Amino acid sequence: MRYKSKQEQFWIACSFGREEAARKLIEVGVDVNWRSYVYECYPIHVCSQGKPSILKMIIQAGANINALDSGGNTALHHAAMSGNEENVNMLLSSGVDVDIANKNGWTALFNSVYWNHPPITEMLLASGSSPFLKNKNGRIPLHELCRTKSKDSIKILKNLDLLLNSMNKCKQNELSNQAPIEHTTTDPDQSTLDENAINLNNMSLRAYSQNDLDSEADFTPLLFACYHGHLELVKTLLNRGVDVTVTDKNHWTALHWAAQRCHADIVEVLLDYGASIHAKDSSGCMPYAVTNDIGLQECLSPIIIEYPNIISNGHVTTDDEDDSSNDAESSHFMTNSTHQMKSSQHLQNNHH
Repeated sequence: MRYKSKQEQFWIACSFGREEAARKLIEVGVDVNWRSYVYECYPIHVCSQGKPSILKMIIQAGANINALDSGGNTALHHAAMSGNEENVNMLLSSGVDVDIANKNGWTALFNSVYWNHPPITEMLLASGSSPFLKNKNGRIPLHELCRTKSKDSIKILKNLDLLLNSMNKCKQNELSNQAPIEHTTTDPDQSTLDENAINLNNMSLRAYSQNDLDSEADFTPLLFACYHGHLELVKTLLNRGVDVTVTDKNHWTALHWAAQRCHADIVEVLLDYGASIHAKDSSGCMPYAVTNDIGLQECLSPIIIEYPNIISNGHVTTDDEDDSSNDAESSHFMTNSTHQMKSSQHLQNNHH
């Protein structure tokens, strides 16, 4: 078994929540800012997802709260991703830089909304994290929320409210700073700006990526939500007045994406809000042509299927009817046949 140095032992103790072992190693002078070149991160990164008592211990021992791991993440990134509210609060109280972006351009706020942790989102926004910063894919936190893998609609909508309220507040402050002095007023009914200052249809809220292979390169929040199957989020965005006809660079509408991803429930909602089944993309394809779901193909097809009229050929019996009726019909048929045979013989005799 390979010998482990005290520094390695300390990193392991922080990682596995061994509080007493970590305390003893700090007491004998271990370096709390030692970087593990095996795991390419510092002790503060691993303990930020675990026991708050250990995180507090190493912060008090002088750990660098803004230290970066190999991906450019701080301890705040890790705590926000894991949903550890107590550790996030501790790091914020210790003065961590709230808007450090990792190598993908993600701040801790991106992590909290993508992994769907509303309490952490609220703490980060209250600490000044910007809801308008863009990552390397040209997306803001709102876009990443609409891409979340979480299926907890209640938390998703809570995160949405937190983001939009913060975005509106930022926009209102911006407009207030731009307003001429002579237009200011002390009237409380006139001093506040529109609470919906953010226009969700504005092109500035469209993702922008230079990666031509990114299928979501220029999506709006609605397109993201339809693509990833977030029904309640789609409903909420539409209720807020989002344009149902919005398209991406290939002229795919929200209905195209919902159909292509086989989200029948979202297709139904989009149709209720006026989405057109006749909308064509840049190749001339309508929504029904981009789905493999037969039911959606029939639902969205602009071609009306006309069924031929059924012409009745008399009374049709069923198995439940009285057998006597069948016997009567059989007798009638035999009588007619006998009559026809006699008539035929009579004609033959006359002919000869």
